[in-house]
Amino acid sequence: MRVRRNLLRRRSMIGVTSIGFILIVGGSRALAQSAEAEGLFNDGNKLMSEGRLAQACDAFEASNRVEPRAGTLIRLGECRERNQQLASAWSAYKDSLNRAKDPRKHEFATAKAMALESRLSYLTVSVSFESRIEGLTLTRNGKSLDPMLWNRALPVDGGDYVIVGHAPGYEEWQTTAHVPVEGARINIEVPTFKKLSKLTSPPTSPSGSEHPDQEAVRPRGLFTARRKISIGVAGASVIGVVAGLVLGASGKGKQNDAFKLCPDPAMPCAQADQSNALIKSSHTRALEANIAFGIAAAAATGAGVLWFTGAPETKTGIHARVTTSLAPEQATLIFVGRF
Repeated sequence: MRVRRNLLRRRSMIGVTSIGFILIVGGSRALAQSAEAEGLFNDGNKLMSEGRLAQACDAFEASNRVEPRAGTLIRLGECRERNQQLASAWSAYKDSLNRAKDPRKHEFATAKAMALESRLSYLTVSVSFESRIEGLTLTRNGKSLDPMLWNRALPVDGGDYVIVGHAPGYEEWQTTAHVPVEGARINIEVPTFKKLSKLTSPPTSPSGSEHPDQEAVRPRGLFTARRKISIGVAGASVIGVVAGLVLGASGKGKQNDAFKLCPDPAMPCAQADQSNALIKSSHTRALEANIAFGIAAAAATGAGVLWFTGAPETKTGIHARVTTSLAPEQATLIFVGRF
């Protein structure tokens, strides 16, 4: 009997030890998965205890991005509330309700959200039918305001909000709205936009003026059709330079990545195929960059030729022409002017 009892005790101890080992291993894996989120969460608690609320709220937000949790969102809501960001706090509490499985957390977040709801401030950007011109876009503090949010009272944190309106062919409109922290309802009305005025031509000289030759020497217009084309070609040249720089930088980056994989070409490398592929890709990018620079240079030359040959004619007779001289390994552009 004693032998059987000892055997049963040993088996029980082995079973408990095995279960404990499984729990320890499983727990360590869970901690490893959330270590970064847990570290950010602890940083937020420390910063919050030190009164550095803005940094604490940022830490809680970062922790929630790494691993969304109801507890993190509730703590973020408390931080935002202490930092007088009531709308952000209310939003955090509401988001936590979708993740809270613990009834106590769910009840706490619900009570917090309900308590804040009556204290929120609201901002409405009103756009009338007359102001809804084609191509109208609105931004709030630099972020696009979707048309579905126009004419709606939106809960916002207290502070200053810069509202900007853009529309092609119209003057830009901008205003700043100050929203109190608590219990305010601010309405901003977008006005009717003003059309941009067209450029007027310079006044002509009246007949019988003291300088009758002034009309003869005045150009008909600085930007002739050919010069307008030259501006477009110059723009293409700039685009070619930018494309060349981007492609060159990309090729250089791929080359550096290849050398990181296999630093010494004379030594065997396990990632040689990947390194060779990167080298080949870098050569392709370098070739594309050279082509882009060549196109940019040709476009710049063409833009210069178009600009000089497109000079406005006057009655005094200003003429310009371009001739070319070709010789072995040499090409020359000759500008000839006659006044």
